Amino acid sequence: MKKMEQHLILGDSAEQLKQLKDNSVDLMATDPPYGISFMNKGWDKVLPPKDIWTECYRVLKPGSFIAVMSSPRSDVLYRMIKDLEDAGFDMSFSPILWTYHSGFPKASDTSKMIDKRLGAEREVVGKNPNERINKAEYTAYDLNGLKGELNITSSNTDLGKKYEGSKLGFQPKPAIEHIIIGMKPHGQKSYIDNVLNFEALPDNIKMTYPFIQVPKPAKKEKDLGLNGEEKKLDTGLNKGKKLNTSNGKDYTIPSRKNTHPTTKPVKLMSYIITLFTREGDWVLDPFLGSGTTGVAAKLINRNFIGIEREKEYMDIIKQRLSVSRTDLIKYFKGVIKDEQTKLDL
Repeated sequence: MKKMEQHLILGDSAEQLKQLKDNSVDLMATDPPYGISFMNKGWDKVLPPKDIWTECYRVLKPGSFIAVMSSPRSDVLYRMIKDLEDAGFDMSFSPILWTYHSGFPKASDTSKMIDKRLGAEREVVGKNPNERINKAEYTAYDLNGLKGELNITSSNTDLGKKYEGSKLGFQPKPAIEHIIIGMKPHGQKSYIDNVLNFEALPDNIKMTYPFIQVPKPAKKEKDLGLNGEEKKLDTGLNKGKKLNTSNGKDYTIPSRKNTHPTTKPVKLMSYIITLFTREGDWVLDPFLGSGTTGVAAKLINRNFIGIEREKEYMDIIKQRLSVSRTDLIKYFKGVIKDEQTKLDL
């Protein structure tokens, strides 16, 4: 089997993409900034500049696809799709919908917010051992079902009582993310050459397509290949805040070696790459993050080019990609017992 090439580039995609040849890449698969300041990360405050998508258009082969992950928020989706269309991509394709089970509804309790504003202490009226901590208030990432015997409280103010049970700013459970699909127009290339490699997917994925059900990656998967000490995650809420449960135990900010906050599952990126490429094709990720697209490309024998501007994450990427393909196959065959998520390796 021919050894696949992997090229990692540290720098800004707007500049580094200019070094790549025209019409040289078979697929762009990426998880770019969403422009929502996730976990107060500076790199996520705005959407990528259109110049990056224009350069991606140039380097992709005619008829090649793009798979761009996005928040399900309508405003974010609209702006991302419009930018891609303005760069020249044909956006007349249905999205792929990544679904998972670790999302949570987000809403604020109006009564509690009123009492907090008034400086009023609420009355403890009972205990609820099954209630989860208000994740939307305290954290921007999944607390993995942190539970404790939490207080059930009631308002002591007339205004608070008036709005008891009212929720403010409710958003449905975000257990889904969009994968925007587009294509560089064909030119002289036959559409048949770009038919989705649908039959290469596992049967359970084909049955539910365009929904791809894959759980978020476990800590062991995120840290695979990494050395050194674990670090506490910078959630943007670490500084000066303490999260207490009613049993007196403080919630500890999670620690891990892979400190990137939005690491995607290798299975998910493997399915996407399988859909739009064949073995030996070139895959590009201009927003590499912690390197999952590169790991997936290595796992299923695709050549790969990845660009990342944050040195902290590039160090993580290099270590993750140092794992041999043999060990990657062994890991994913060994730890994934659930047939619903099994990779066909």
